[in-house]
Amino acid sequence: MHAIFMTALLTGVFGLVMGSSNRQPAPGTGIDMTPAAAPPAAPVSRAATTADSVRAESALQAALVRPHLEIYFARFNADQVLVRRISRAVVREAQRQQVPPSLIAAVLVTENTTLKPEALSSVGAVGLMQVMPFHAGAALCGSSDLTDVDSNICHGTLILARNLRRTQTTTAALLRYNGCVRGTNTPDCHRYPSKVLARAGKVRQQILAGTNALEAEG
Repeated sequence: MHAIFMTALLTGVFGLVMGSSNRQPAPGTGIDMTPAAAPPAAPVSRAATTADSVRAESALQAALVRPHLEIYFARFNADQVLVRRISRAVVREAQRQQVPPSLIAAVLVTENTTLKPEALSSVGAVGLMQVMPFHAGAALCGSSDLTDVDSNICHGTLILARNLRRTQTTTAALLRYNGCVRGTNTPDCHRYPSKVLARAGKVRQQILAGTNALEAEG
């Protein structure tokens, strides 16, 4: 279970809406013989559906997740060796830092749609997850080289995990990741969370659909 993300996600209460039944007495008996009508099904909110899919993703073994991440990342870069390395790093950091792989993948692609490890932004952010150099050197990551695939994804996920712990919602955590706390980073930076979460949902759906298909074949 990716506890950090689930805590940020499950901030609402999912209520049940119950209806009243309409029962009539049986003729001449005064006794209600009409079967009780089943209460209407409780509406399923988008948050509840998302929470269920995150739980399902979190329960998957790394070996089941990685091939589907490779398929996803291959849409953005044809280098199979690079794609495989990125996928392995995402799965490893997802397990180690307790952040869903779909969320890490979504942040990564939103930050760097061409998957170039050496990418450098106009403000100095480096690599796949566009990490600022002052974050480099975390002991957990083993290297301060932000152009290195493993080091960059480790640092990026570490920042993301810290933001998830420090904020009340995933949206707030993503705003902090993008440096959009006051909305002065880049124009329309407040739209960043919705872009990331939409991508994360698609990645998660692909992972779950792929693993369900494999189980059905087996």
